[in-house]
Amino acid sequence: MTLSVLLTSVTGFGGHAIALGIAGVGSAIGTGIAAQGAMGLWKQSIKDGKKLPSLALAMVGMPLSQVIYGMIFMNAMIGANLSPDSYMNQMIWAMFVGIAIAASAIMQGKAGAAACSNLAVNDKQGDGMYIAAMGIIETVALLAMVFGMGGIPTA
Repeated sequence: MTLSVLLTSVTGFGGHAIALGIAGVGSAIGTGIAAQGAMGLWKQSIKDGKKLPSLALAMVGMPLSQVIYGMIFMNAMIGANLSPDSYMNQMIWAMFVGIAIAASAIMQGKAGAAACSNLAVNDKQGDGMYIAAMGIIETVALLAMVFGMGGIPTA
C-alpha cells in the first residue's frame, strides 16, 4: 500500500496529533531541564540551612502549558474537518507548529534553570523579572498556536 493510498483511505487521520506529540516532547524536555536547576537550588539551600524556595517549583511547571497549546491546535485541526487529500499538508503544518511550541518549552526550561541558579546566589531579588522572562518565552508558543490555527483552511 502506498503512502498516498494510506493517507486518503484512513478516515480522520490528518496527522492532527503531530503538533500535540511534538509539543509534549518539548514540555517534557523543558520541565526536565528546569527541574535539574531547581534540584541544584534546593540542594544548595539545604546545605546552607535555608528554606527551600518554592518559586523554583513554578519554574519547573511553566513549560507544561505548551502541551496544552499543542492540544488546542490539534483540536482546531480536527474541527476544520479538512479533506483527506490535504492530510500530507496537515501533517507538515502540524509538525512545524509543534516544533515552534516545543522550542518555546525547551527554552523556557533553560531560562527556568538559569533563574534557579540565580536564586541560589541571591534569593531576595529578581523573582518578578524571572517570571516576566518566562512569560515572554511563553508568548512564542501562544503565537505559534494562534498563527498556526489562523493558517488552517476552512472546510
